Amino acid sequence: MIESVVIVSDQSPIGKNSAREALRLGAGFMGLGEEIDCKVVLMGDAVYLISKHADPTILGIDSFDEPLEMAELSDLEILVLDTALEDAGLTEQDLVNYEGLLIINIEDLSKLFDNADTIFRF
Repeated sequence: MIESVVIVSDQSPIGKNSAREALRLGAGFMGLGEEIDCKVVLMGDAVYLISKHADPTILGIDSFDEPLEMAELSDLEILVLDTALEDAGLTEQDLVNYEGLLIINIEDLSKLFDNADTIFRF
C-alpha cells in the first residue's frame, strides 16, 4: 500500500501546466485522507510558481492563485529546493505567503526521496 508520495516539478509555470498540475495532483492525494502523506517539491524553474512578483496574467496566462488555493485548502506541503531559489534570484521574502511552504536543501531532498513509496515527476 502506498503511504507516501512525492511529486516533483522542475518545469516553468509559464508556457506549461506541469507545475500547476503537480499542485492539483498533490491536493487530490491529500483529499484522499490522512492515509497518504503527499508533498510537492518545486525545483528548477518551477519555483517561479510561488514568486509573489510573478504575474502571468500579463502574458495572457491564468493566475497561479487557483492551484495554490487548492493546495492550501488541502494542507499540502510545498517544499522548495534552496539552490533553485538561489538560481532564480529569489529569496524567502520573494515567495507567496503559504503556510505549508518549506525551503529544503539537497540532503533533505535525498532523504525525502529515499523514504517515499512513490515519486511522480512533472
